[in-house]
Amino acid sequence: MLLPAHRHRPPGSRANLWQPLQYGSEAWQRVYFRLRNSVEGINGFAKDRLQERLEDAGTRRIRGIAAQTLLLAFQLAHANRRKLTSWADAIALGGERPRRRPTRRRRTKPLGTWTPKGHITQR
Repeated sequence: MLLPAHRHRPPGSRANLWQPLQYGSEAWQRVYFRLRNSVEGINGFAKDRLQERLEDAGTRRIRGIAAQTLLLAFQLAHANRRKLTSWADAIALGGERPRRRPTRRRRTKPLGTWTPKGHITQR
């Protein structure tokens, strides 16, 4: 009877599969989901339709996997630079006040301005 190949390895040979946090534990989930959220945030940032548009392959009009990969790398580098620039603009350097970033939220009107008069009672 032949044994599977992995049973012939010494015990330390699978050390590259070791993890400091047990898979599926609460600590692992806390770290994993925090990292996953940051990765997805960067993906969304790079897919911005007014900037790099990574999800639109039409922005890389060239054939071939190698050429597509190089152009994608340049687009990602631009997104990273844009992210770092916006971060640097938000911190104080040399004793100066940081430049305030504009808020992305729109000002909203009171609820009564969106409905006909008399349908919302004031308390």
